[in-house]
Amino acid sequence: MAATYNFSIDQGTTVSIQWAYRTAANAVIDLTSYTARLQARPTVSSSVTVMDCTTANGQLVVTGATGVVTLSLTATQSAALDFNSAVYDLEIVSPAGVVTRLVQGTVTLSREVTR
Repeated sequence: MAATYNFSIDQGTTVSIQWAYRTAANAVIDLTSYTARLQARPTVSSSVTVMDCTTANGQLVVTGATGVVTLSLTATQSAALDFNSAVYDLEIVSPAGVVTRLVQGTVTLSREVTR
């Protein structure tokens, strides 16, 4: 079962949020050769995607041996976000194609005033 983690993004800033994948005994799970994907939508059933981050587009970085997945957005990328609150989930994909939902929750955008 996926963990629940709610977070906020400060629009117009450089974003770096990390999730560590561990066993119940807190041992590192090696994610070498894994990919990751994260989508956020206004509601679970919405067809509108307000964030679409992947390892392929460089917005998610998987650090294999440490079991860490990092959401990484430039200030320009976070400035382009346009939502108030959304639901998201983060999935990892093994080299064999096995998909695991690592974390899920709500992401809130703290709107930028200074531009």
